[in-house]
Amino acid sequence: MSLQAIVLSLISDIDDPAVRADVASTIYFLSDVYRSGALNDEGLRNELREVVNAVISATHPELLPEERQKKVEEFVNQLMRAIKLGALRARVLQRRGIMRFPGT
Repeated sequence: MSLQAIVLSLISDIDDPAVRADVASTIYFLSDVYRSGALNDEGLRNELREVVNAVISATHPELLPEERQKKVEEFVNQLMRAIKLGALRARVLQRRGIMRFPGT
């Protein structure tokens, strides 16, 4: 699944468009920071876990802590896969001199 599809799935239960935009832009920002090399895998996972946990806690308050944690980890794993695949492509292009990141 694409990063966009995963993000849309995560924010689908949020009614407020401003909050939806904030969550989406935060995830895309983290993706950009990871692609630039300023954030490692563990740091990215921790940041995503914090964002996803806040969203799931707000949108599904009925979940038991174990259920919520399982749902959070599923989303985080999906986001990590999508971001890492995108970063792989970007890093190959950068190595070939086709694409440059600011500050590199």
